[in-house]
Amino acid sequence: MKLLCGFVLPAIEIGLGWFWLAGGSNVAGRLLTFYWWLGVAITFGLAFLFVLAALAKRPVPIPGSTRAHRVWSRTLLFARVIAQVAIGCTSLAVFTLTGWLFARLAVLLAAEEKKPAGA
Repeated sequence: MKLLCGFVLPAIEIGLGWFWLAGGSNVAGRLLTFYWWLGVAITFGLAFLFVLAALAKRPVPIPGSTRAHRVWSRTLLFARVIAQVAIGCTSLAVFTLTGWLFARLAVLLAAEEKKPAGA
């Protein structure tokens, strides 16, 4: 999954962007924009499910991640936001950042509380 989200999907984004901007293909631009909006919708949907789990007092087991994975995923996120602003999709960039921040808050609310070792 990390290979798909970390390397394959960004490579597809770059390819679609190149075909759109350098190749003049409007279909590639529409696919890229649809993919970005789909990502925003999925982010908000998952965050909503995490909030519902927190309201139902059902802790969600969230696996840990390595520092390298967190840095890489944030780098991809902010590169995507910069690209969205550069091509004029400012509202999409704002929704992307808002969804990311909302998802971070939802994960904090829904994550299992870790007990101290001495308790």
